[in-house]
Formats: sequence, C-alpha cells, structure tokens
Amino acid sequence: MHGPTSVHNFLDKRHSVTFHLGWSTAIVCLGTLQFGYHLAELNAPVDILSCKFHKPGPQPSYKHTFWGHNDFKQCIPMSEEGIALITTMFTVGGLVSSSILGSTSISSTYGRKHTCQFNAICYFIGSTIMMLANSALMLNVGRFLNGIAAGSALIMSPILINELAPVNRRGLLGSLLQLAVTVGIFLAQVVSYFFSNDQQWRVIFAFAAGMGLLQFALLFSVSESPKWMVVQVGDHRSATDILHALRSDRTTVDYEINHWRQLSSRTNLTQSPSETSALLSGSSITTREFMFARKYRDQFLAIVVIMTSQQLVGMNAIVYYGVRILNNLFGNHSSGTDYVLVLSCSFSFCNVLSAIGISPFVDRIGRKTLLLSSILMCGICSLVIAVGIINHYDVAVVTACFGFIIGFSIGLGPIPFLMISELADHEVVGIAQSIGTCTNWIANILIAYSFPILQNTMGGSVFFIFVAISVIYLWATWFYVPETRNFKTPKDVWVAFTGTYL
Repeated sequence: MHGPTSVHNFLDKRHSVTFHLGWSTAIVCLGTLQFGYHLAELNAPVDILSCKFHKPGPQPSYKHTFWGHNDFKQCIPMSEEGIALITTMFTVGGLVSSSILGSTSISSTYGRKHTCQFNAICYFIGSTIMMLANSALMLNVGRFLNGIAAGSALIMSPILINELAPVNRRGLLGSLLQLAVTVGIFLAQVVSYFFSNDQQWRVIFAFAAGMGLLQFALLFSVSESPKWMVVQVGDHRSATDILHALRSDRTTVDYEINHWRQLSSRTNLTQSPSETSALLSGSSITTREFMFARKYRDQFLAIVVIMTSQQLVGMNAIVYYGVRILNNLFGNHSSGTDYVLVLSCSFSFCNVLSAIGISPFVDRIGRKTLLLSSILMCGICSLVIAVGIINHYDVAVVTACFGFIIGFSIGLGPIPFLMISELADHEVVGIAQSIGTCTNWIANILIAYSFPILQNTMGGSVFFIFVAISVIYLWATWFYVPETRNFKTPKDVWVAFTGTYL
C-alpha cells in the first residue's frame, strides 16, 4: 500500500484502466488496425482486379451492378511489374511519412490527436480513390496515401497511448497496437472472402474508406495528450480535466502536471527522457554520427539487424501475396479459390491468436532467445514451403505456412520495435527510432516489389532465398544483437555483451 502521493512515488501508483482510457486506446488502435488491413487488402483480389483471373459475382452480369451501371471498369489490366508497383506504393508512402515525422516536429506543433485525425482522413481519401479507380495510376495514388497514413499511425499511435496511459498500464495498452495490426490483417481477409469477385472487389476498398471516416469521427471523443497540453501549449487546466477522466486515482494528477511543467521549463516536449516521444527528439548527435561514430557503431548495427530481419525473412510475402502463392498450388478454379480464401482467413486468425498468446511471455523470456527461435522457425518453414510447392505437397505447404506465422509472431513480430529503446543510448534514441523505422520500411519495399517478379520467374524456389536470408540473420543476431531483458539501461546491456562501453 502506498502512502500519500509524493513527487517521488506518483509514477509508481497502480492505476486501473478507466472507461475513458480504454475507449481512447481502442479508438487510437484503429490507426494500426487500418495499417494491418491495408497490408493485406490486395492479397485476395489482386488477380481479379488486374484481369488475370475471373470469378463470377452475385449478379447475372457486371453491367447489372452499381459499378457497371456507372461506367466503372470490371478490372484494370496490369503486368506483374504493375502489380508489384501498386503493392509497393503503400510501403513507399509509409517510408515517406515516417521519414518526415522522424525529422520534424509536426506532432508537437499540431498535437497528437490532430495528427491521428489527419491519418484517418488520409486513410479515407486513399481508400476512396482506390474504390473509384479506373486506372493503375489511381490505384497507385490511393495506395500511396494509405501508406502515408499508415507510416504516421505507426509512429503517432504509440506516442498518444503512451502519453494518455499511467506508467503501470503503458505496456499492456501499448501491446494492443500490435494486436490491432493482426486483427486488421484478419479483417481484410474476411472481407475479401465475401467480396473478391468480378463484381464486388471495390467493396473491399469501400469498407476501408468507412473505417477511416469512422476513426476520424470517433477521435473527437478522444482526449488530446495531457502531456502535450502542458508542455507544448501550457494549458494546465485542460490537462488536469483530461487526467481526471484518465486516472483511477486522482490524487496523482497534480503531481503529474507539475512533473510535466518541470519538463517544459528545461526542454521541449520531444526531448523528454525515457518517453516514447523520444522518437521525434532533437539531439546534438547527428544521424551521420550515429551511423559511423565508433561509440554508436554496435548500437546502429544491432538495430539495423533486428529491424530489417523483421521484413526480409518473408512474412510480408505471405501477407501481400499468400493467396497468389496458394492459388498456384491449388489451381485458379472457383472451388480452389474459395478453399484458398478460407486458408488465408485461417492464417490471419492464427496470426491474431499467436499475437495474443505470446504477449505474457515477452517479458519472461529473453528478447534474443525469442528472436533466434523466431528466425530459425521461419527459416525451417520457408524450406518446407519451397520443397512443398515444387513437389506439390499441399498439406506440407499449408502446415508450413501456419508454422511460419506462429514462428514470426513469437519474436520477429513484437520484439524489434520494443528493443530499439533498450539498445540505444538516451541521447540517440530518437535518431535510432527514425533509422530503425526507415530501414524497416525500405526492407518492406524490397519484399513488396521483388517477390511477385521473382515468384513469376522462380516459382516456389523463391522461398529458398528466404531460407538463405534466415541463415544470415541467425548468424547476425547471434553475434551482433545483445540480450536486453533484465538490464536497466543500454549501457548495462552493452557492457554485459561486449565487456566495454565507449
């Protein structure tokens, strides 16, 4: 039992989750849910919308549908390179927005909540453009805008939740963001199951537009970050009112406000220590110094290894193109396609369950142990997928896909972003987050664009590439990434790993 709250112990107060905090977290999580949805939205319908495959809809003919009656094309002819480009434009948009947010103070100027509303509007506009598209150019523009929204949401959503939640609930509520991504992927597969046909594929994008508009409206019921209100605006009264709704123990509110006032007197919001908002921090250390200075070389290398491994082991090849992979295995006929869509939904549901199942163990098992186990499992499953596709071992391929998803979820999914702040010194954590996010998006772009082209050339043998990549990352993770669990500071981590600290 705590005694009277003091400036020394208010951070240790054990708050419960109030209704307003839970509601706000759920609405903010819609940003990363939509990221997951857009990751997977083209998986099922891409061959249909690109005129490579035809599947009848519920109406007698396309001209009897709303879309046909209003002169929208039944499909948009595209080459393999065109399909790859449309998939990739989402990741290009994500790279652009994360780079901009990582190098500017946009959210500090306009507020966390307003930035999230901007993301929701971008989701709405991008999805609407895709819904109405009659050309590949319009699809590319829509995907790019959705990527802009997604890249920003991946940065702003954790910051806003971090600044709304009490210290003892940040881990729990923050973990919901990754869960929301997996739910979004699953939702995209379920919607695609019902609407991936010649007549209704545009409904998949209409559904996404509705989610963007819904989040924009619901964000009006979410509080602005009280920390931002104090440090950036100086509106202590509004921040106090917000905290009264967010905290189960109101005796801590005045101490939190005073703590943030002290921060504002010596630094700006984005330079606050030990906060997620360090992502946007200014620093006397330049990006070039972090990349090349001997003092930070090990930190830079470890962060690049964990952030690129998350993408390059091949998970997003399944998320982006899983239906195409299985269609080639089971045949592009109607019954086979229905079976593939059911499998795709099952993969996504497995992803959700795995994300839930691993959550209690992330803080109990070493980060490095989970990463190594995850990479090893993904590599083995890639080998089985490659051999299975080449030899038409249907059951082996499907089983390996489930294994791959579970393997990814136990380590590579949740851990890389978690580890950055545990690996990088405080004065460079903002730069480290920015570089880590950008390298992650660049690796994502590489997978999104190259996989369909390589698959068209190599067939199932393309998964041998992921086997080789997994072997490389096993070696790199073993030798260059330290364990961070149970260490209080990055200095402790690196002293234990290398025996020295520059």
